[in-house]
Amino acid sequence: MAIPEDLLQFIWRLRLYHTDQLKTVNGESIQVLHVGEHNDNAGPDFLFSKTRIGSELWTGNVEIHVRSSDWFLHGHQKDAKYANVILHVVWDHDQEVFHEDGSLVPTLRLSDYVSEELLRQYQRLMDGQRWIPCESQILHLDSFKVESWVERMAVERMEDKSRLILELLQKFDGDWEKIFFIWLFRSFGFKVNAEAFQALGEQLSNLLLLKYRTDISKLEAMIFGQAGFLNSTFDEAYPLQLQKEYLYLKKAYSLKETHFPLLFSRMRPHNFPTIRIAQLASLLQNESVRLQGILAIENLSEFRSLLDHIRVTHYWKTHFSFAKQSLATSDHSLSEMSQNSLIINAFIALTFSYGAYFKLEHLKDKAMRWLEELPTERNNIIQKFEDIGVKAWHAAHSQGLLHIKRKYCDSKQCLRCGIGLELLRR
Repeated sequence: MAIPEDLLQFIWRLRLYHTDQLKTVNGESIQVLHVGEHNDNAGPDFLFSKTRIGSELWTGNVEIHVRSSDWFLHGHQKDAKYANVILHVVWDHDQEVFHEDGSLVPTLRLSDYVSEELLRQYQRLMDGQRWIPCESQILHLDSFKVESWVERMAVERMEDKSRLILELLQKFDGDWEKIFFIWLFRSFGFKVNAEAFQALGEQLSNLLLLKYRTDISKLEAMIFGQAGFLNSTFDEAYPLQLQKEYLYLKKAYSLKETHFPLLFSRMRPHNFPTIRIAQLASLLQNESVRLQGILAIENLSEFRSLLDHIRVTHYWKTHFSFAKQSLATSDHSLSEMSQNSLIINAFIALTFSYGAYFKLEHLKDKAMRWLEELPTERNNIIQKFEDIGVKAWHAAHSQGLLHIKRKYCDSKQCLRCGIGLELLRR
């Protein structure tokens, strides 16, 4: 089998080789006292390693390659960053390696010290066509270790969301209130229209949203107009009113519509972007919907109260889209599942990000506590994990499992996954 370099780094880092009687290719004994610190930047793979070679104690760097000749292929002999390499760890030794000054670089052929079972286990993970690489093996692991990794991945997922939020913060010159409204808009787009709703939030002025929060017709006119929904010819009174209001606002504040298309196809009418905008406009009327108001919340019940009080305007009780009246009426209140999604993706993500940015650990802890208090999300991925025996007990678990599937399993990053690590250690 072809051995990738990242597998060799993984084996070296975790000492997954027979450590007794290690020798260089020239027969000198090797005792690895410290494998070193894995280096993700330019330069040798492991820094500050401590190794005894023969009778000499060396402190320096370790470089890892599949073949010894890769040293020259990568030009390390001319690179000063590699002058302090004390050990060259390879799978195949096909050429002696020298520093620029002509001195020999000691070489360890790792293939002499790695078990065949480890390689077979790695091959099983990489070659399998299962839903996740470890689908048939994960149940054989200690459930406590699996659950611990899932919980760690829930934190990593929040950290990934924080990076997106902090990128927006940089784009908008550190304006956290603006970021709050943008992220709230994005969350109301749910999965299908998240990007379009974010673009809409970026176009809208949070100062204008606050100014007109007590005037629902102007608030809806501003949002629907910016989203491009008021460019048609209408016969009904309410859309004509919104159209008139928007023309005034557009002229008064030099508003420019977003050109990011909003999607309706393959979507239940209750999830149409028009309904989501009407719900969002209702929420924005609540004076508690400000960043500091959200950060001050302690209990999930307060979020429930905010979302339970969403009341769409009368027009949307009989419509799913403009100029098309529905046969049934609905108050379009948010389902528990939709509420949970908004709490996770808007309020928890923003609270965690704010805490991470300002190093306020109590906000990060509060965000993760909320995740643990929310019920498990229900979707195909979580159901499939349950089918193979991995149970999600709350939303922190389901968030962690979603993260593992998308960031590790789908790209077979088993060498970076705690579950893969445990399987290979066995």
